[in-house]
Amino acid sequence: MKKLIVTLCLCLCGHYLFAQHSTSETEIKNLELEEVQAVLNKDTIALKKLWDKDFVVNNPENKIVLAKLNSVDRPVVQKQKTSFTREVEKIVFNGDIAISMGREIVVSMGDTPKSEQTIERRYTNIWMKKEGFWKLIARHANKVCQQN
Repeated sequence: MKKLIVTLCLCLCGHYLFAQHSTSETEIKNLELEEVQAVLNKDTIALKKLWDKDFVVNNPENKIVLAKLNSVDRPVVQKQKTSFTREVEKIVFNGDIAISMGREIVVSMGDTPKSEQTIERRYTNIWMKKEGFWKLIARHANKVCQQN
């Protein structure tokens, strides 16, 4: 009887932990989609909710920048994109840290030489739960080289 009770308790605890992980993964995937839409729409109000105040980016132009929305240099928001999609391939949790990895496809518009070109990137986003809310604290994105 004791073995049965212990086994049931372990199964219930395992189910509870799996359900928490599944819920958190869904939450991070939704936040990833919200961030894509906020960037596409240049929605700085939404980005301020999603990004940590010290959000740092290692961007595809090989520059490490603080992505402060109140600064003059706001490359993420300034560049107009005609299309921006993100495919989350993997999310890993470590306590209050979530690491999201996958691919993005971006088409920018404007007067740049690469205007209207499709750019495929790999990305890693690092989210941290702060005061009950997930905040994007760091990001790395790099362009995928075309194979000849």
